[in-house]
Amino acid sequence: MLARWWGNDIVTVGVNAPTLLSETVVCDRREDGYIIVKQAYGSITLTRRKPYFHKVLHSPVRWPEDLDRIEPPDLEEYTPQIESIAREVEWFKERGYFVEGFHNGPFVMTWHWLRGLTQFLMDIARDQNFAKRLVEFGMKHQIELSKAILDEASLDAIRIGNDMGTTRSLFFSPEAYKDIFHTWEKRLVKEYHKMGVFVFHHCHGNINLILKEMVDTGIDALDPLDPKVIDLAEVKEKYGDRITLRGGISKYIGTYNRREIYEHVSDRIRIGAPGGGYILMSAGGLPHVMPKENVIHYKEVVKRLRRYRPG
Repeated sequence: MLARWWGNDIVTVGVNAPTLLSETVVCDRREDGYIIVKQAYGSITLTRRKPYFHKVLHSPVRWPEDLDRIEPPDLEEYTPQIESIAREVEWFKERGYFVEGFHNGPFVMTWHWLRGLTQFLMDIARDQNFAKRLVEFGMKHQIELSKAILDEASLDAIRIGNDMGTTRSLFFSPEAYKDIFHTWEKRLVKEYHKMGVFVFHHCHGNINLILKEMVDTGIDALDPLDPKVIDLAEVKEKYGDRITLRGGISKYIGTYNRREIYEHVSDRIRIGAPGGGYILMSAGGLPHVMPKENVIHYKEVVKRLRRYRPG
């Protein structure tokens, strides 16, 4: 198992409402092939395996009236998936893993599964009332499903994936975040905390302008803290006593030589580890072109340096 090979303590299972009820339309099984999938709300996506590429081909809400015609699936339709998730979680827990369930947050859920990115950004700028209706549709159903899953599966945490920016800036203004998304993020945290699980927030991009508000939602951890746009030392100083920091490893780690890998990991631990509350994580995974010997070196460096020392 990959998690065991890496020495991971955390494993992730999917609890995303649209993807749990999906239908494969096309599946090209070649190494560089692709898969086309129709999701629960009607969106259609294409994913290429190698090199990885993902794109939304069709969004179900082209016009505002389309939203009124979409009915979220009844929770009973998810029964086989919920039972499967519960078994998967139990299997991991029996082997000592911390298990998180992952679903999209209010921004990504809306653009990716309902409206499309360009159109939703236009909604945020021109028609915030409709943008809020879209978010409410996706989030209310996700919360109901998550509660049903938490009733059956002994998850330790829910991790909310809600990428809100590029390496240059947010996709929208800080004011739009506060008006449209912040309330729902707070509600997600409150609902999941009431069910006894931790809440983690996954968010790529330059989110410095809304970091305080994100922490104020009550989240327990934040990732992936891409060092290209997030200063780990600054975030540690400002928020390290309130949340766990998870990440900080460059998404370009695959291009580093052995010396650079060691120096980079050492630097991240030097900054993040004091006082606890730091989990190593890459901001972008490892590229398939990373030399095998460098992958093994990276793994061994992490294993050697990751342990906390007294004092």
